[in-house]
Amino acid sequence: MALEEREWRPITFQGVKFPATLMGVSILEPVLGIKDHEFIDWVWGLRVCCGRERSAPAEFCARLAQRSVDLMLEHRQQVLDGIRERLGPQGFDADMTFRDWIMAFQRIHDLSAGIEGDCVWSAPLHPNDMKAADWQRLDAALERARKKLLETGELDVRDGSDDTEKG
Repeated sequence: MALEEREWRPITFQGVKFPATLMGVSILEPVLGIKDHEFIDWVWGLRVCCGRERSAPAEFCARLAQRSVDLMLEHRQQVLDGIRERLGPQGFDADMTFRDWIMAFQRIHDLSAGIEGDCVWSAPLHPNDMKAADWQRLDAALERARKKLLETGELDVRDGSDDTEKG
């Protein structure tokens, strides 16, 4: 089964394109029970980059990429089982995905190690992704809801479509 291109996209890190399977790495947190927020934020940040450039200090990227490799090798079977259980239904092959991730993290480490400044990465937009105007409208709606909550103590997140009262 092929991966759904809307959900799983190749990530380009420092100009090097990695397989779309790398977008699945966020499962490492729950599969391995990771509680380190620095690690969690970085791994999630790798995935949340569609249509925008993300960056982090190179030393940080090198250190966390190496930590990812170490954790995956130390808990190989647990990671393989997690890939099978959580990503298999979306078309991921556990063995191939594990190899992809190890190779990607090793390469990310190598690309990051010894350079000054930030590393950058991104993934392409999909035609059905929210555009800048959509995000601005969402931001405005959230700001209105926040103001209402602060003023009245009430939070109404409904869009009206589930109202049961008849006027």
